[in-house]
Parts: sequence; structure tokens; C-alpha cells
Amino acid sequence: MAIEKYLDNITSQHRDRPKFISWLSKSLTIIDHAYLATKSIDINFDIDNAIGQQLDLLGIIIGRERTLTFQPLNGHDPVLDDETYRLVLKTKVAINMWDGTIPHIYEIWENIFSDIGLQIEDNQDMSFNAYVTGYVNQIRQDLIQHGYIVPKPEGVKVNYIGKSIVDFKCYSGVIVGSSTSQTIEMDFDYEDIVHLREYPNLIIQGISETTLMMEGV
Repeated sequence: MAIEKYLDNITSQHRDRPKFISWLSKSLTIIDHAYLATKSIDINFDIDNAIGQQLDLLGIIIGRERTLTFQPLNGHDPVLDDETYRLVLKTKVAINMWDGTIPHIYEIWENIFSDIGLQIEDNQDMSFNAYVTGYVNQIRQDLIQHGYIVPKPEGVKVNYIGKSIVDFKCYSGVIVGSSTSQTIEMDFDYEDIVHLREYPNLIIQGISETTLMMEGV
């Protein structure tokens, strides 16, 4: 316990007084618990570690609620789970700190998405195109299209366009064929007389009929 170092400082004339030790221990324990709770605030309310109501409180401070202002497609719950909500809060923090420039948009995007690319094209008419490259699941698409991810100045229209990069390469194919020949040696016993009856041999491909006569001597 953290209070032991304080109890060790009790003088000998009071060390053997159990009621005094009990009273002091309880008082110090209350203070110790308050100290630990205060110390854990930074950890528990870190945006990477916070969960549940801790994230909800961070959302109040940051200015982004857990419940979306629109109904997502494909039946997704408008109340975000912790993982998605954490992403939204990080983005909101970055948007709050955005300096209004396109390079800073790229910086914000790269800090949030490592597997999705973004390209901005200024149309010079109070609008810009945001080309998103890579796989984006449905809930992220909804967040992007409703302005939860990409920052923009007030009054500027954003056109979100999905792109996929396909790297076509030249390939050459070689078909290799091989043939083998094999000789089969067969011995015929002339001492035995073999009588073979006539039988038809029908070849389907050639549609021909052949009669074979053999007799052993």
C-alpha cells in the first residue's frame, strides 16, 4: 500500500496503539484512493484508452456526439461503437486544429487512415473533389460523405469520388508439351496352340469394322 511509508514514520510511543493505527490508516486510505483516481484520469481519458462513458465525456468536450445526425445505410446503428466513435473523435480534434490548407488535410488524413488514400482537386468555384482510393467499408463511406472525416471551409461544397487503382502488368505465357515413346517386349510361346475366334473390333472415331484372324502353330 502507498500509505505504508507514512505508517512507518509513526514514533515508537504511538506505534503500539492499535486504535490510533486503525484511525490513521483509514484516513490515509481515503486520501490514497483519491490520489490514485486523480492519477488515472490521464490514462483512462486518453482517447486511445477510453471506453464507453469515458469516450462519451470526451465527445462532449470535443464537440462530437456518439449518435450520428443521419441514418447510415445497410441498417447500421446510428449509435457508434467505441472503435468507430474513437475514429470520429480523433478526426474532430484534427478538424478543430485545421489551418484551412490542402496540405494540412493530407496530414490529417494520413494520421487517421494508413490504408486509404486521398487526393484533393480544387475546382476554383467554391468546391473541391475528394478522391478516396482504397477499400472503404459502408460506415466509413457514410462518415466521409456526411462531413465527419474530411475538413472543409464553411460554404464550400465537397464532391466525394471513390477510386480504385488497378496495376496492370504484362505477362507472357508458354505452353510446353512433351511426348514419350516406350517399347514393350512380349514373348510368345510357340509350344501352345491358341485358337482365336473371329470377333469384331469397332472403332468409334473412324466408324470402321475389322475382323482379326490369328492361329498359333
